[in-house]
Amino acid sequence: MFLKALNAKCLSMKVAIVSFIFLFPAGVWAEPLFHCSFERGKWDPNQWVMVKSARWDYFGGWIQRDLCIENQTPAGVSQDDLIDSHKAQTYTSMVLKEQFSGDIEISSEVEFTYREAPLIVIAPELGQDKKGRAEYREHYEIVISSKGVNVWHHYFRNGKPYWKLAAFSRFEVKPNVQYKLKVKLSHNSKGKTLSVFVAGHEFGFMDDSLPDKFYVGITGCEGVNRFYDFTVEKGNKSF
Repeated sequence: MFLKALNAKCLSMKVAIVSFIFLFPAGVWAEPLFHCSFERGKWDPNQWVMVKSARWDYFGGWIQRDLCIENQTPAGVSQDDLIDSHKAQTYTSMVLKEQFSGDIEISSEVEFTYREAPLIVIAPELGQDKKGRAEYREHYEIVISSKGVNVWHHYFRNGKPYWKLAAFSRFEVKPNVQYKLKVKLSHNSKGKTLSVFVAGHEFGFMDDSLPDKFYVGITGCEGVNRFYDFTVEKGNKSF
């Protein structure tokens, strides 16, 4: 009797496992479209293109740390001055060479050391400056700081850069703490949506001018910023 009960239980478990596999076939847990760690020796700079801001002539670079990369900043300058009078010399940015489209989730583990301002950048196109260096045109910046999150929409008119605050959310974000910043681009019959997730908070906005095809990457600016990884995944249409 005991063996019959045991065999029946085993058969029930096999049916359950087969049902689980049938309901959740291979590919449900899809590999990311892109993922890298910024630990020393674990990422390939050739997959990226360095990009400058059209606001300044400065062209920044990264400092490689053991566990992350950090934007270059001028030595001997106070943290307040990095944000104020030396803002241009803190700007370092890069995007993946591959363009993406559709419903996408972008995330990066980030950290700042004072008040601001690591960010994820989404750019439908890249331009060039007079020296042939890659330079942003229209793009979106999703920025964390001690005050929360700002989403800036940058655009280019008559050869000059302009920008406006597209959305924001106010909550405490602490320096010298790693945060997973995630940005989701999605669209359906209602329109296009950009959603932001960080530190247990979520907000979003709808804007039909959000790009259909775009470059994605990171920018460090206005202080010392650190980036630990970068991931691009296929998203979904729900919002």
